[in-house]
Amino acid sequence: MICSVGLTCVDIVSFLPQYPLEDSDQRCTKQSWERGGNASNNATVLSCLGASVEYFGTLADDNLLQFLQADMDSLGIKRENCPIIQCGTGPISVVICSEETGSRTIVHAKGNLPELTVDDLEKLDISKYSWIHFEGRNEASLPAMLTRIKEYNSTHSKTESLQQCANDLKPNYQKAKIPVSIEVEKHRESLAVLLPLADVVLVGKDFAMLQGAKDCIEAAKIISTKVEPGTVVVCPWGDQGASYCIARSNPADVDVKKQDAYVPDKIIDSLGAGDTFNSTVIYCLYKGMDIGTSVDLGCRIASEKLKIRGFKGIKDIVQKSYPQLR
Repeated sequence: MICSVGLTCVDIVSFLPQYPLEDSDQRCTKQSWERGGNASNNATVLSCLGASVEYFGTLADDNLLQFLQADMDSLGIKRENCPIIQCGTGPISVVICSEETGSRTIVHAKGNLPELTVDDLEKLDISKYSWIHFEGRNEASLPAMLTRIKEYNSTHSKTESLQQCANDLKPNYQKAKIPVSIEVEKHRESLAVLLPLADVVLVGKDFAMLQGAKDCIEAAKIISTKVEPGTVVVCPWGDQGASYCIARSNPADVDVKKQDAYVPDKIIDSLGAGDTFNSTVIYCLYKGMDIGTSVDLGCRIASEKLKIRGFKGIKDIVQKSYPQLR
């Protein structure tokens, strides 16, 4: 089972012919309430791809709790370990999607919901998971959580100890009993502390540019110097595609490769396309596919997502057109 750790929220999504002018009145062509948040979206896409998945994050005991729980249940996403907290209000995002350009603009209200703590993680039986993915948003507690899983892996080897494998070319996630991936997306330098603590790092454009990268190739080279040798680095860059590499002790040995994007003729809904890419890469690696194939399929399924509204149509698309993901 894959565990996706991070935020869930309610997204109030409005589709408009064009992005609205300030101080104007417009009618939307469609509006819906959706379960959003990066980690929650990851769980949704993983479920649509066919994974057994659990969402782990705090939930507010407010009027929207039942809506969020019912939506997870409809997709078979497990949630029984989520702390439910009486805190007033949970997070809500208002999302405006332009049908003219396919862009989405998000206005987020955090609410009063606290983040997960190390104590929350300690209550989990982590031995039941075969992959844990973290949304990089809680740098106060995440280092201790990631370190806890590293400690578990150091005493529960998969087939051979990390020390025995230290000098081979095998990526770290293939050696770990519970591989750990993390998304580092936001424009916050403080998130850099998380990079050395995961086996697979998925680095968004905003954070990569903060590190000085001008394109995805440069991003992978820079990030590969900030992680442990053997870490898989993946850097999606929107319609420019994505880069990937395995970090090495000697930066000169790092071989960065690039995968082109599959840009659709028309973008219907870009909300969650990045989450779709990340989830597909994780799922493919989890299924034993090589890194290049995983990134290629990540770009393909993200492109399919751009052509439809929401996520739930991904399941039918995969069933019809992507037998390798079944």
